[in-house]
Amino acid sequence: MNKDFNITAKLTPSEKAYATAKHPTEQQKIDANWRYESLHVMLWALGFIDSLSYPDQMCNVANDVKIIHGLTAQQFRKNAKLRTKKEILDQADLILRLDWACVDAQTKNKPAPANLDKGVVFERHHSLNWLINYMKQDWDDVTTDT
Repeated sequence: MNKDFNITAKLTPSEKAYATAKHPTEQQKIDANWRYESLHVMLWALGFIDSLSYPDQMCNVANDVKIIHGLTAQQFRKNAKLRTKKEILDQADLILRLDWACVDAQTKNKPAPANLDKGVVFERHHSLNWLINYMKQDWDDVTTDT
């Protein structure tokens, strides 16, 4: 994929540290795996996925990877259709509220409400905040304030 998409040149410092590590830390591996949920949000934002499902379980990584592997870089760019600001802002607002519910439950030592997967909610919040340019933060520094 690096040959087809020149990915290495586009990696953030944290991503590059993971990708070039001879022995990534357990935390780096965990963080990298969670970023598949961010990929899912980006594929949705670019119109490759019709809708974001209720965040009670991780996305289907295999399906998302198929979308990318099935296209050249040129085809990917040609087929990408950025959703409207309204659609993205509506999702950002929804996920902020869902994240608040998860954080509130956690502060009360309760499980996340309504079967929410707090990890999925957090990753979506991170991705959507980046998409809306929340606080003008770079990808590695995006916060998920609630």
